[in-house]
Amino acid sequence: MSRRVIAWPPVSAIGSEWSWETPRSDSRSVFTGADRGTRVWRERRLASLTARGLDVDGMGAGYMEMLKRHLGGVHAVRLYSYPVNWIPEAWRDAPDRQSARLFWTADGSSLDWSAGAAPLFWYDGRLLTGTTGTDAAGWPSVTVSGLRPSRLVARPGEFLTAFADHEDRAGHTVQITAPARSDGDGVAVIRLFSPLPDLTEARVNIGVADTGAFLPVGDYPRAVQSLSGDWSYSWSFREVFAEEVGGFIEVNPWS
Repeated sequence: MSRRVIAWPPVSAIGSEWSWETPRSDSRSVFTGADRGTRVWRERRLASLTARGLDVDGMGAGYMEMLKRHLGGVHAVRLYSYPVNWIPEAWRDAPDRQSARLFWTADGSSLDWSAGAAPLFWYDGRLLTGTTGTDAAGWPSVTVSGLRPSRLVARPGEFLTAFADHEDRAGHTVQITAPARSDGDGVAVIRLFSPLPDLTEARVNIGVADTGAFLPVGDYPRAVQSLSGDWSYSWSFREVFAEEVGGFIEVNPWS
């Protein structure tokens, strides 16, 4: 039976964590004492969120209580990561590092543009393109063009999405390993934790959100409302995969 994945309600987080769990088995050689630790399960994301009871015009607590009921002790929640590094910097830099495809309609029908015989695509933001490969040290990388010149353009722990073509709306998202700076021509080689597919001149967004489906860890949070001031709900989550629960059905009770 498929598991419902509930959308996170429109409540902001005043504290957040987005990390990884890599379970391992520890053993040592009885002859040499060498460590023989090995990975025993697949890597999973871990997340923590703290939400204000007075968020969303004082309705944050109500959203949290309804989320608990929709989860029902068995269902998962869809989460998106907050920036791993300082949030104001990431939000400030977003217009210089990301673009969004614009889709036009006329009387409810899709409207296509062209320049001569070639299709014309529209984007909001700064359009970056990248070619995947490896850097000088042999690490997976993407060489990105179109950046503002001579500045820090990527930070370790941030996420980067590369879109295979103009019709690709999901893209491939990976994590950035090391800081990267653009040169005088607005080009930067960004080192990645894991490789992207072979792509040439792919559209690239830097500083995006990662996402996954998560089950709450332990008891659901409870919060006591005080006579004055705010109160909060603190959640801990662990990632769950679709094949472990018979598939996902995405549900949004808030809209």
